[in-house]
Amino acid sequence: MSKTALNDVTYNFEPLELFVPDSNYKVNEEELQKSIQKSQEFISFIQDYKKKKEIEGM
Repeated sequence: MSKTALNDVTYNFEPLELFVPDSNYKVNEEELQKSIQKSQEFISFIQDYKKKKEIEGM
């Protein structure tokens, strides 16, 4: 495949390789919940920031 550059970053578009987890693979529920919580906080922060900017722009 060819290489492409965008903003001084070179990309090499190669086919994706699928990862098939072991059938005994278990998710770390505690870490998953931490990640979900962090994502929700970040989304809330962005939404609050956008609302604040809309109010200031009026």
